Amino acid sequence: MKKKIAFSIALCSACAIAQTDEVTSYDDAFFDEPATVSEKPASTAPTATDSESFSETSLRKSAKSSDITVLDGLSVEDESEVETSPVDTKTKAESVKVLDTKELQGSNATIAEATNRSSGVKIRQSGGLGGESKINIRGMEGKNVKVLVDGVPVDNGNGSLSINDIPIDKIDRIEVYKSYVPERFATDGMGGVINVVTRNLPKSSIAGSYSFGSFNTHKASLDAKYVWALDSAKNRSVETGISAYYNYSDNDYDFTTPYMDTTVTREHDRYYSYSIAPFVNLNNFWFDRISLGLSFGGMDKEIQSTAHRVEEAFADAFGVGVSLGLEKRDLLVKGLSASLSVGFNYSKDRVVDTSHVYFYGWDKENFKQMNTSLGEISLGRTTYIERKNYTLVLPWNVDYAFNANHVLMWSGLYRYESQEPTDKRPVKGSRINNAGFPGRNHSVITGLSSENNFWSGRIQNVAGIKGYFYSIYADEVEGKISKLTNDEATFDDFGLSENLRIKILDQFIIKGGYQHSLRLPTREEVFGDGIYVLSAPDLEPEKSDNFTAGAELDFDKIPLLLKLHLEFNWFYMLMDDRIYWTNYGSIPRPYYNSVGTKTSGFEIDAAVDVNEYIALSFNVTKQNAESREVDMAYGIANGLTVPNIPTFYMNFGVEIHAGDLLFKDDFFKLYWFANYTDDYYYGWKVSDKQDRIIPSSFTQDLGVEYSIMANMLSWSFEIKNLTDELVYDKYGESKPGRAFATKIKFSL
Repeated sequence: MKKKIAFSIALCSACAIAQTDEVTSYDDAFFDEPATVSEKPASTAPTATDSESFSETSLRKSAKSSDITVLDGLSVEDESEVETSPVDTKTKAESVKVLDTKELQGSNATIAEATNRSSGVKIRQSGGLGGESKINIRGMEGKNVKVLVDGVPVDNGNGSLSINDIPIDKIDRIEVYKSYVPERFATDGMGGVINVVTRNLPKSSIAGSYSFGSFNTHKASLDAKYVWALDSAKNRSVETGISAYYNYSDNDYDFTTPYMDTTVTREHDRYYSYSIAPFVNLNNFWFDRISLGLSFGGMDKEIQSTAHRVEEAFADAFGVGVSLGLEKRDLLVKGLSASLSVGFNYSKDRVVDTSHVYFYGWDKENFKQMNTSLGEISLGRTTYIERKNYTLVLPWNVDYAFNANHVLMWSGLYRYESQEPTDKRPVKGSRINNAGFPGRNHSVITGLSSENNFWSGRIQNVAGIKGYFYSIYADEVEGKISKLTNDEATFDDFGLSENLRIKILDQFIIKGGYQHSLRLPTREEVFGDGIYVLSAPDLEPEKSDNFTAGAELDFDKIPLLLKLHLEFNWFYMLMDDRIYWTNYGSIPRPYYNSVGTKTSGFEIDAAVDVNEYIALSFNVTKQNAESREVDMAYGIANGLTVPNIPTFYMNFGVEIHAGDLLFKDDFFKLYWFANYTDDYYYGWKVSDKQDRIIPSSFTQDLGVEYSIMANMLSWSFEIKNLTDELVYDKYGESKPGRAFATKIKFSL
């Protein structure tokens, strides 16, 4: 049974900066978190007044306590053998792509960078280390795409995660499920799932790494395990160990925005995070495995804007967690496996913006100063919000193998969360409570699925059904502009899926699938914040019907090539009851169910081993998401292209490698990766003449890696964005330019 490494991950997505709205009657924030108030047209020259208006919109994105999450004890040491086994995409009927990260563990790649090289996946990143990552899978992103660590959801509910905190060295593989959320993953969502599977250390071993890069970036990780053999006859043993990491960066890169005519250095954007997670495993004592894990983690993030200088605002968080896991194979009868775990986490986070100085731009000479607090992010809105979070999770898996070809799986997750936000500012300074409503929620999501193989595995069918129950509560507090319409909401629904794979020839496979899935509303969407967002007690879950079809072709040892893999996938998704919010007119409004969307597209993947020394890869994604209904109340017409969704992008890769060059068991690798992303619209596309677009980009990464003693010691060097291309993932915020990183990794 495989050990899962416990993590304590301090994640900060509070520092994402909201963008201004498209100058049309159509709302831009359809797939982005909305701004708080409307802004002035982008065509207006940036003045002090404009800077104030832009900063008003940044408050919800840059200083919202509910956007900071400390995730602790993300250990699932109790997953069954069936669950933890690697997914073989050649034999699976499911729509899944598996990224084997073993070859990346010596490199400087992050999880986002590795995943971004897949077809159908686009990760839009904000800022440097510690910035949020918006994951887009086949045109759906944010809250519709779920991130899991070892099968357990870890997102913070707002659709963004700083997943790059997790060192790539700790990852065994990344499973990318597209337009499909397996029933064995007890989570909602419609766009897909990214499941990060942590690796298992060999018995009694130690591994670590250290990397240094541009912008004073440092990353260190350490994993150690020792096995005490107690009874060899009964194969009893005790495993003790620890997993830890530390990340730090000044993030002082040069950037530019449409709101200024120059390039400035991004100061006051320092970030660091850490995690320490000791564990103990008892093997073959009553259960096959009893696992106990502890975790401690935290982060600190200076907050910076894209419209004007910020010098004091910051966010921080700290958390602790404990987990217990049980595993048992052949429970009562042969073929029945069960696992159960329980985890409890406590965290506290805060956002502080109480500066007495407000800068109108990036010039230090143009500022306003008062004896009372002004707030830097938004003029006149000081912020000091603290939030305490309590989380209890209880996942389980029960599998019964009738035989090698027929397996029945039942999985589920009970989750309890309680949040206590507090506005820590003195009452004298402001009587408006900027913290959200205190509240709690219970949820049970459970799925039943079956996997059946026929005709010696040439036909595989995977079918399932999933049930959802979600109950949320909010407590009224003083200092709110609007009161709660209702302090309780309950949702229950179901989803289902059907996937079929047929191996026509040993080299040729076709497959297809369908899933009816949904995404449950969050607490803020239902209850609002009592200031800018009104409550919406009648809000319905989002629903989607996803259709997929594909074909794969594999050849070995054909003329001129050692191996060739070709893959084609088509997808079509109909989405209803899209949860939507607009700040049109600066009037407080509730979230509501608006227009449905239609998304269609295709992917092509090709991988070639020219010979034993050269490997080539290429993939292309073409997709289009558009409204399929009319919402004249907010000016949304039928057939408009959904904003902020990349429509066309390609990835290229070349790798040259060889072994036993200088020493026995050494290995050398030279690699080049490139990405092209076509331009796409920031606002609803109503005309080809719209000038507010995210421009096209072509970026290249070049790296070298060398290891000795069968990879026990390795060194790598990488240049990212080789040509120093100006790249935007979001309108109004350029990404870091050319950067380098070097890394040393060891294992004993």
